[in-house]
Amino acid sequence: MQQALLARGAIDILVTPCSCLGPCFDGPNAVIYPDGTWYAGLDPADAADLADHLVTGRVFAAKASRRPGGDPEDAAPESSDPC
Repeated sequence: MQQALLARGAIDILVTPCSCLGPCFDGPNAVIYPDGTWYAGLDPADAADLADHLVTGRVFAAKASRRPGGDPEDAAPESSDPC
């Protein structure tokens, strides 16, 4: 992931690993902050799309997920506008 960001010149973005985000049955998972977008069912090929979200703010809709424990009425985000 960090390599995908560095390849795009995004040196001001921090990737922080953690051992557990909770919903292991949906994993591997990631959360993008500060917007709080959750991703589930990730694999290494998704790194470029996650890097794109971090750089442009566009949500990677194919792997976007609901926040665990969140309101079941809340759908996974379809798009995100960084402006």
